[in-house]
Amino acid sequence: MSDRRENSVLFSLKELRRIEDDRQRREQDELAARREAERAAKEAAELAAREEEERRRREEEERIRRVEEEKSARLREEQLRLEEAERRARVEADMKIQQERMRLEVQARAKNSPVKAVVGASLIIIAIAGGLGYKMYQQHQAEMAAKSAQLALVEQQKAQLAAAAIKAEAEYKSQIDAIKKEMDDKLAHATSDAERARIREEATRAAVAARSKRNATSGKNSNSESSSSANKIRAPGKHEISDNPLEGL
Repeated sequence: MSDRRENSVLFSLKELRRIEDDRQRREQDELAARREAERAAKEAAELAAREEEERRRREEEERIRRVEEEKSARLREEQLRLEEAERRARVEADMKIQQERMRLEVQARAKNSPVKAVVGASLIIIAIAGGLGYKMYQQHQAEMAAKSAQLALVEQQKAQLAAAAIKAEAEYKSQIDAIKKEMDDKLAHATSDAERARIREEATRAAVAARSKRNATSGKNSNSESSSSANKIRAPGKHEISDNPLEGL
Protein backbone atom coordinates (compact mmCIF):
# COMPACT_ATOMS: atom_id res chain seq x y z
CA MET A 1 0.00 0.00 0.00
CA SER A 2 2.89 2.37 0.89
CA ASP A 3 4.64 1.61 -2.41
CA ARG A 4 1.47 2.45 -4.33
CA ARG A 5 1.21 5.87 -2.64
CA GLU A 6 4.88 6.60 -3.32
CA ASN A 7 4.42 5.68 -6.98
CA SER A 8 1.37 7.93 -7.18
CA VAL A 9 3.29 10.84 -5.67
CA LEU A 10 6.22 10.32 -8.04
CA PHE A 11 3.85 10.18 -10.98
CA SER A 12 2.21 13.44 -9.90
CA LEU A 13 5.59 15.13 -9.50
CA LYS A 14 6.70 13.96 -12.92
CA GLU A 15 3.45 15.17 -14.45
CA LEU A 16 3.85 18.59 -12.79
CA ARG A 17 7.42 18.75 -14.00
CA ARG A 18 6.33 17.89 -17.56
CA ILE A 19 3.62 20.55 -17.44
CA GLU A 20 6.13 23.15 -16.19
CA ASP A 21 8.62 22.18 -18.91
CA ASP A 22 5.90 22.48 -21.56
CA ARG A 23 4.93 25.91 -20.23
CA GLN A 24 8.52 27.16 -20.27
CA ARG A 25 8.99 25.74 -23.77
CA ARG A 26 5.85 27.53 -25.01
CA GLU A 27 7.01 30.82 -23.49
CA GLN A 28 10.43 30.47 -25.12
CA ASP A 29 8.80 29.66 -28.48
CA GLU A 30 6.46 32.66 -28.17
CA LEU A 31 9.37 34.95 -27.23
CA ALA A 32 11.43 33.68 -30.18
CA ALA A 33 8.43 34.15 -32.48
CA ARG A 34 7.90 37.75 -31.29
CA ARG A 35 11.56 38.57 -31.75
CA GLU A 36 11.54 37.06 -35.23
CA ALA A 37 8.40 39.02 -36.10
CA GLU A 38 9.97 42.26 -34.86
CA ARG A 39 13.16 41.53 -36.84
CA ALA A 40 11.19 40.76 -40.00
CA ALA A 41 9.06 43.90 -39.53
CA LYS A 42 12.17 46.04 -39.07
CA GLU A 43 13.77 44.60 -42.21
CA ALA A 44 10.55 45.16 -44.15
CA ALA A 45 10.41 48.78 -42.97
CA GLU A 46 14.03 49.38 -43.97
CA LEU A 47 13.44 47.80 -47.38
CA ALA A 48 10.32 49.90 -47.91
CA ALA A 49 12.25 53.05 -46.92
CA ARG A 50 15.04 52.22 -49.38
CA GLU A 51 12.55 51.55 -52.16
CA GLU A 52 10.71 54.79 -51.41
CA GLU A 53 13.98 56.75 -51.45
CA GLU A 54 14.95 55.16 -54.77
CA ARG A 55 11.51 55.98 -56.20
CA ARG A 56 11.81 59.62 -55.12
CA ARG A 57 15.30 59.79 -56.63
CA ARG A 58 14.03 58.49 -59.97
CA GLU A 59 11.09 60.91 -59.90
CA GLU A 60 13.44 63.83 -59.20
CA GLU A 61 15.72 62.82 -62.08
CA GLU A 62 12.70 62.50 -64.37
CA ARG A 63 11.40 65.92 -63.25
CA ILE A 64 14.79 67.56 -63.93
CA ARG A 65 14.94 65.87 -67.35
CA ARG A 66 11.46 67.15 -68.23
CA VAL A 67 12.36 70.67 -67.11
CA GLU A 68 15.49 70.64 -69.28
CA GLU A 69 13.54 69.33 -72.26
CA GLU A 70 10.84 71.98 -71.81
CA LYS A 71 13.48 74.69 -71.51
CA SER A 72 15.22 73.49 -74.68
CA ALA A 73 11.88 73.30 -76.51
CA ARG A 74 11.01 76.87 -75.47
CA LEU A 75 14.40 78.15 -76.62
CA ARG A 76 14.02 76.38 -79.97
CA GLU A 77 10.53 77.82 -80.36
CA GLU A 78 11.78 81.34 -79.60
CA GLN A 79 14.62 80.93 -82.08
CA LEU A 80 12.21 79.76 -84.78
CA ARG A 81 9.89 82.68 -84.05
CA LEU A 82 12.77 85.11 -84.31
CA GLU A 83 13.96 83.62 -87.59
CA GLU A 84 10.42 83.71 -88.97
CA ALA A 85 10.00 87.34 -87.89
CA GLU A 86 13.30 88.28 -89.54
CA ARG A 87 12.29 86.45 -92.73
CA ARG A 88 8.93 88.24 -92.82
CA ALA A 89 10.65 91.59 -92.24
CA ARG A 90 13.06 90.96 -95.12
CA VAL A 91 10.22 89.86 -97.42
CA GLU A 92 8.10 92.88 -96.51
CA ALA A 93 11.05 95.23 -96.96
CA ASP A 94 11.86 93.71 -100.36
CA MET A 95 8.25 94.02 -101.44
CA LYS A 96 8.10 97.66 -100.36
CA ILE A 97 11.37 98.38 -102.16
CA GLN A 98 10.11 96.78 -105.36
CA GLN A 99 6.80 98.60 -105.17
CA GLU A 100 8.44 101.97 -104.54
CA ARG A 101 11.00 101.34 -107.30
CA MET A 102 8.23 100.53 -109.77
CA ARG A 103 6.32 103.65 -108.73
CA LEU A 104 9.38 105.83 -109.12
CA GLU A 105 10.22 104.32 -112.52
CA VAL A 106 6.69 104.99 -113.75
CA GLN A 107 6.87 108.51 -112.35
CA ALA A 108 10.29 109.06 -113.92
CA ARG A 109 9.12 107.92 -117.31
CA ALA A 110 6.04 110.12 -117.04
CA LYS A 111 7.98 113.21 -116.01
CA ASN A 112 11.25 112.38 -117.77
CA SER A 113 12.98 112.46 -114.37
CA PRO A 114 16.73 111.89 -114.31
CA VAL A 115 17.91 108.37 -113.51
CA LYS A 116 19.97 109.67 -110.60
CA ALA A 117 16.87 110.88 -108.80
CA VAL A 118 15.30 107.46 -109.13
CA VAL A 119 18.44 105.76 -107.82
CA GLY A 120 18.71 108.20 -104.91
CA ALA A 121 15.07 107.62 -103.94
CA SER A 122 15.62 103.87 -104.14
CA LEU A 123 18.59 104.14 -101.79
CA ILE A 124 16.53 106.17 -99.35
CA ILE A 125 13.81 103.53 -99.42
CA ILE A 126 16.37 100.77 -98.90
CA ALA A 127 17.78 102.63 -95.89
CA ILE A 128 14.30 103.07 -94.41
CA ALA A 129 13.49 99.38 -94.93
CA GLY A 130 16.81 98.38 -93.37
CA GLY A 131 16.11 100.57 -90.36
CA LEU A 132 12.67 99.02 -90.01
CA GLY A 133 14.10 95.50 -90.15
CA TYR A 134 16.79 96.35 -87.60
CA LYS A 135 14.19 97.85 -85.28
CA MET A 136 12.07 94.69 -85.53
CA TYR A 137 15.18 92.58 -84.86
CA GLN A 138 15.98 94.62 -81.75
CA GLN A 139 12.41 94.24 -80.49
CA HIS A 140 12.56 90.47 -80.86
CA GLN A 141 15.96 90.35 -79.18
CA ALA A 142 14.52 92.31 -76.25
CA GLU A 143 11.56 89.91 -76.05
CA MET A 144 13.89 86.91 -76.04
CA ALA A 145 16.06 88.48 -73.32
CA ALA A 146 12.98 89.15 -71.16
CA LYS A 147 11.68 85.61 -71.61
CA SER A 148 15.12 84.15 -70.89
CA ALA A 149 15.28 86.17 -67.68
CA GLN A 150 11.81 84.96 -66.74
CA LEU A 151 12.80 81.34 -67.43
CA ALA A 152 15.95 81.77 -65.34
CA LEU A 153 13.86 83.12 -62.44
CA VAL A 154 11.46 80.19 -62.69
CA GLU A 155 14.35 77.72 -62.75
CA GLN A 156 15.89 79.39 -59.71
CA GLN A 157 12.60 79.13 -57.83
CA LYS A 158 12.30 75.46 -58.81
CA ALA A 159 15.85 74.81 -57.63
CA GLN A 160 15.10 76.48 -54.30
CA LEU A 161 11.96 74.39 -53.86
CA ALA A 162 13.87 71.22 -54.76
CA ALA A 163 16.60 72.07 -52.23
CA ALA A 164 13.99 72.68 -49.53
CA ALA A 165 12.31 69.35 -50.35
CA ILE A 166 15.66 67.49 -50.19
CA LYS A 167 16.46 69.10 -46.83
CA ALA A 168 13.01 68.24 -45.47
CA GLU A 169 13.41 64.66 -46.71
CA ALA A 170 16.78 64.30 -44.98
CA GLU A 171 15.37 65.66 -41.72
CA TYR A 172 12.37 63.36 -42.04
CA LYS A 173 14.58 60.29 -42.56
CA SER A 174 16.68 61.26 -39.53
CA GLN A 175 13.53 61.62 -37.42
CA ILE A 176 12.21 58.25 -38.59
CA ASP A 177 15.52 56.58 -37.73
CA ALA A 178 15.42 58.16 -34.27
CA ILE A 179 11.80 57.06 -33.76
CA LYS A 180 12.67 53.49 -34.79
CA LYS A 181 15.67 53.39 -32.46
CA GLU A 182 13.67 54.76 -29.56
CA MET A 183 10.87 52.25 -30.26
CA ASP A 184 13.33 49.33 -30.39
CA ASP A 185 14.96 50.42 -27.12
CA LYS A 186 11.60 50.69 -25.37
CA LEU A 187 10.39 47.35 -26.78
CA ALA A 188 13.53 45.66 -25.49
CA HIS A 189 12.60 46.71 -21.94
CA ALA A 190 8.83 46.21 -22.24
CA THR A 191 7.32 43.62 -19.91
CA SER A 192 3.81 43.16 -21.31
CA ASP A 193 1.90 43.07 -24.59
CA ALA A 194 -0.09 46.15 -23.54
CA GLU A 195 3.08 48.14 -22.96
CA ARG A 196 4.52 47.01 -26.31
CA ALA A 197 1.27 47.98 -28.05
CA ARG A 198 1.39 51.42 -26.42
CA ILE A 199 5.05 51.88 -27.48
CA ARG A 200 4.23 50.98 -31.09
CA GLU A 201 1.20 53.29 -31.12
CA GLU A 202 3.32 56.20 -29.83
CA ALA A 203 5.95 55.47 -32.48
CA THR A 204 3.26 55.44 -35.18
CA ARG A 205 1.87 58.81 -34.07
CA ALA A 206 5.36 60.31 -33.95
CA ALA A 207 6.15 58.98 -37.43
CA VAL A 208 2.88 60.35 -38.86
CA ALA A 209 3.61 63.75 -37.28
CA ALA A 210 7.11 63.73 -38.80
CA ARG A 211 5.68 62.87 -42.23
CA SER A 212 3.08 65.64 -41.97
CA LYS A 213 5.83 68.14 -41.14
CA ARG A 214 7.92 66.89 -44.08
CA ASN A 215 5.00 67.14 -46.49
CA ALA A 216 4.10 70.63 -45.26
CA THR A 217 7.66 71.76 -45.95
CA SER A 218 7.97 70.09 -49.37
CA GLY A 219 4.41 70.94 -50.47
CA LYS A 220 3.24 67.36 -50.80
CA ASN A 221 -0.22 66.04 -50.06
CA SER A 222 0.03 63.80 -47.00
CA ASN A 223 -3.64 62.79 -46.57
CA SER A 224 -3.49 59.49 -48.42
CA GLU A 225 0.01 58.66 -47.20
CA SER A 226 -0.73 59.38 -43.55
CA SER A 227 -3.96 57.41 -43.55
CA SER A 228 -2.29 54.35 -45.05
CA SER A 229 0.73 54.49 -42.76
CA ALA A 230 -1.38 55.06 -39.64
CA ASN A 231 -3.45 51.89 -40.25
CA LYS A 232 -2.64 49.13 -37.82
CA ILE A 233 -1.61 45.87 -39.47
CA ARG A 234 -3.00 42.80 -37.70
CA ALA A 235 -1.68 39.26 -37.92
CA PRO A 236 -4.11 36.58 -39.16
CA GLY A 237 -6.35 35.35 -36.37
CA LYS A 238 -5.03 37.85 -33.78
CA HIS A 239 -6.34 41.19 -32.59
CA GLU A 240 -3.16 43.10 -31.86
CA ILE A 241 -1.15 45.92 -33.38
CA SER A 242 1.39 44.99 -36.01
CA ASP A 243 5.01 44.58 -34.96
CA ASN A 244 5.86 47.19 -37.63
CA PRO A 245 4.00 50.41 -36.81
CA LEU A 246 6.34 52.37 -39.08
CA GLU A 247 5.69 50.18 -42.12
CA GLY A 248 4.93 52.24 -45.24
CA LEU A 249 6.39 55.45 -43.78
